[in-house]
Amino acid sequence: MNLDEVKATIRSGNDSAEHGKRTLQEAAEQAAAAEQLAQLTIHSSQDEDARAGLAILESLGREVELTMRRFDAATAQADAYIAALG
Repeated sequence: MNLDEVKATIRSGNDSAEHGKRTLQEAAEQAAAAEQLAQLTIHSSQDEDARAGLAILESLGREVELTMRRFDAATAQADAYIAALG
């Protein structure tokens, strides 16, 4: 594998990461809508399972944020590596 092929492979990985980021964002938007509906539906529920499910949905936003940062960091590092290769 020559240098241009290595760079192309890294760029392809970056493209895949960007696609993954977009897919995650779409899923996060759907999960946020589900969370809103769940909050409206079980706002006064005392059921432990319902409360646990809502807590999971509420924590999802933070996990998405962290994962989006990881995608950004990975592509930034890959771009820096490509630049270092020349």
